Amino acid sequence: MIRENRYNLEIEPLSSFGDSGFKLLISITILLHLFGCSGCSNREESHFTILQPDAIDKLEVKEPSDLCFGSTTDILYTVSDNTAQIYKLNTRGQILETLKYTGSDLEGVVQVNNQFIYAVEERLRDVEQLDLQGNHVAHFKIAVENRDDNAGLEGIAYNSVNKCFYLLNEQNPGLLIIADEQFNILKEKRLEFADDYSGICIDEISQELWIVSDLSATVNRCNLYGDPIEQFRIPVSNPEGIAVDIRKHKLYVVSDREARLYSFTINN
Repeated sequence: MIRENRYNLEIEPLSSFGDSGFKLLISITILLHLFGCSGCSNREESHFTILQPDAIDKLEVKEPSDLCFGSTTDILYTVSDNTAQIYKLNTRGQILETLKYTGSDLEGVVQVNNQFIYAVEERLRDVEQLDLQGNHVAHFKIAVENRDDNAGLEGIAYNSVNKCFYLLNEQNPGLLIIADEQFNILKEKRLEFADDYSGICIDEISQELWIVSDLSATVNRCNLYGDPIEQFRIPVSNPEGIAVDIRKHKLYVVSDREARLYSFTINN
């Protein structure tokens, strides 16, 4: 879904001020307003590192949401809010395959063990299990106390180490939901480090979650319980999907509004 970002990262030049010290003071004030806790929200925010993209590629997928790797980290999957279909991409955003399944309101996708695709239906509050061609296998209901159809289930990720799924409820409340392979809920954690939660992936090497926020335009590295470890701001309009390749130091983010795939270099 398309929502408005809270942060404008452009700062107007202060050419009208003659005194350099005064200009510096004003610049610091603006930066504190943009990136500090007092001007952003009622919650306390930590320091954010700003990431700049290495590449930006146009997608043929309208309103892409969520992102995950396929059989290798050279393959990605995304879903479309517009067509409610699932697309297999390369890392330059080119469509390699459109899966058979057409859903209702797809918002999340993950590939598991190079055998199944799991897709999140936001309004239906369920997860669809598909084969790699998009044929229906099963579906699982996820009980979330939320009456807002447009702020329900968003991202999904799978951890092959502990055999658990990690799902996000976008807003009201923002939740990290941990479930077993039959989608029995094991734990729910209320999230409070961003204004919404729109995409998730897992780095299985470090056993850490990466969560992207659409409204805050942030990427958040977290432990498996959803506690932030490191936070980044990204110059992306409506980021709704994330995939991280720690071995190659690459971070991929998909923009719903722009229909673009952003790639970043990260240090770990």
